[in-house]
Amino acid sequence: MAVPQYWLMLYFYGKREAMIDPIQVPILLKAIDFVFEEGKKILQERRERRKLNESPSQSGVQEPQKEVTPVQSGQMAEVKQSLLASKIEDQSWLNHEEEVQHLVRLLDTYSRNYYLAKEQYAKWGDALVPPIIVHNMTSAENSIIETTQRLEAVLSKVYKKDISTNQ
Repeated sequence: MAVPQYWLMLYFYGKREAMIDPIQVPILLKAIDFVFEEGKKILQERRERRKLNESPSQSGVQEPQKEVTPVQSGQMAEVKQSLLASKIEDQSWLNHEEEVQHLVRLLDTYSRNYYLAKEQYAKWGDALVPPIIVHNMTSAENSIIETTQRLEAVLSKVYKKDISTNQ
């Protein structure tokens, strides 16, 4: 169950003592959404593609992982909701605001690069895809992993909680 952005803004606005400014909430929401949704989706696609390339005959290994994934997704949804409902100290946010904004912009760029490379990959097909497109897609995936880990570390400092998603 997602919490609408305007409710969060009203919540933060109503609690003015030592809380972040409502204007700053959207960037924080975007960071949390990327860590728990977009980034997870891109990395899951990467894992699936690697499994298909490495061992297409091992169907028994894939079934137990499908059983585990919904539980992890449920736990991630709970963590995300608890973060969205958490109070953030104004000073903590001010110390890390620019870094969060920078990392979110980087993630936007890397995800655009990933989807562009994925589209090009699909146009060429598995057999004919040029190595540069595969390299671009792999590079974007690696950049997303690194930046997401940095964003998780910064958000852990802001929320004063460990929010590692173990991607």
